Amino acid sequence: MRPLYIDGAPGCRVVLDEPALRVVMPDKADQLFPLSRISRVVCNGVVDWSMSALLACADTGILILFLEKNGEVRARWLGRGENKQVLTQRLADLLDRVDGQQRYENWYLAMEKLAARSFARRVHIENWREVPVNLLRKQLALTFSDTAGECANILQSLLYGELLNWLDENGLSHDVVGGLDLATDFSNLLVWDFFPALLTQDSSAPPTPLSQAGDLYQQQADRTYLLFRSSLNKLHRFLLTVS
Repeated sequence: MRPLYIDGAPGCRVVLDEPALRVVMPDKADQLFPLSRISRVVCNGVVDWSMSALLACADTGILILFLEKNGEVRARWLGRGENKQVLTQRLADLLDRVDGQQRYENWYLAMEKLAARSFARRVHIENWREVPVNLLRKQLALTFSDTAGECANILQSLLYGELLNWLDENGLSHDVVGGLDLATDFSNLLVWDFFPALLTQDSSAPPTPLSQAGDLYQQQADRTYLLFRSSLNKLHRFLLTVS
């Protein structure tokens, strides 16, 4: 993680382009900075922030410093402290409720619908906004070659192993969230992002499904982590609404 320095000017804006901050500067190309890679933001000069961008920084624990022209601190925007503990406690509190499991299940199904719609849009399905998730799964099962289907299973296993580490780093290990298999749930969501590539992948190379899956996973590793962070942030915001 690195600090983000913004040398502002009239017309400079920072907006949320989830899962990143978009810095808009007049007469320059927009720049994207993933939230997961930012330790703090230092603004010098005129920088207008959208409220959604400020709240995203707060939710992910990112400190923002606004400097005077002489370099002194004019204001600070403090991120959420002890984010890991807050997230874990809110999830535990939800599961203690009578309707907690059902509320989590509703959130998960909504996230799955978003992931499936994103896939459907990317492969140019005409009614991508309306097509049911189960129907998409059936169509994929019929469309995938044997090699692609095996690659999809391997990718999900690779995701599961990675998620055990990522979730643990965020305080969400299995012994903390008993009753939920978050690694399986998140891997089910993230694997949708690999399906467009599997539909067009050359089955002649690499030589085995494991090699194909491994190569594809490495190609999308950075994007996959950003999607994980985005999903985790959505879970956090959901927990804030039900607390």
